Amino acid sequence: MLIALSVVTLSFGSAIAQKEVKYTKIYYKDLKTENNDIVITVDNAVSTEAETKFKLRIDNKSADYIIYKPEESKFVIEGSDGVVKEKWKVIEPNDYGTIVVNLKGVGFNKVKNYTFELQGLYRVSANQNEFNVGNFKVTLNKLYKESDKTEVKFNAVYNGDKIAFIFPSKTAVKMPDGNDYANAKSKAPAIMLLRGENDSFTLKWDRMEGGKAMDMQKVEMFIKWNDAFCEVSPEKMKGATLNLDFDQIMSDSKGK
Repeated sequence: MLIALSVVTLSFGSAIAQKEVKYTKIYYKDLKTENNDIVITVDNAVSTEAETKFKLRIDNKSADYIIYKPEESKFVIEGSDGVVKEKWKVIEPNDYGTIVVNLKGVGFNKVKNYTFELQGLYRVSANQNEFNVGNFKVTLNKLYKESDKTEVKFNAVYNGDKIAFIFPSKTAVKMPDGNDYANAKSKAPAIMLLRGENDSFTLKWDRMEGGKAMDMQKVEMFIKWNDAFCEVSPEKMKGATLNLDFDQIMSDSKGK
């Protein structure tokens, strides 16, 4: 995916108009492009003496997860590459994510044309499940068990070579009445882990009907993990070319 930032060249007949214009800030027009799976939007693109940056928004229209790895992208300015150092961004199905892409340097307000090569978009199917218990180490950190509420906090470490997801929302608890009850945190977001990484998550159940037979402080409760843990291999997605144009109206300038 290639983002090209270009400047519209204006010609003037008078000697005054031919003077070099020095910009303190250079702004660029917003743009948007999309395909069947994602919408890419760039706005607030600006260059100053010390940096160039813009806000990148990725709308995920698919039922899969989208991962953006910024380190695979780069600025190309006057033949030199600029490294992108932002953190990974995970966009859940039918959701969006934003990231400010920033490059520090000198004299960017004098550079009127450059490109940004946007690479590193991957699709991860939420339906894949290659669960191997040997690659996850789960530790119980805290247990709060009362009649009207139970909360359990776990920490999970991933030691596999793929990309791991933990879905706390898929867990349930089996009670003495034989029924399964979903985690009260049913809208908890998925957790993504790479090899060696760890994160914590909490499962919760509120008061249940049934009297003493369902008193959570006194009865045994069995957590059912279902498909809460999975490992997936990301599929690289095809990019697109975005052209950003200099916005003469918005740019701050002064004659030299």
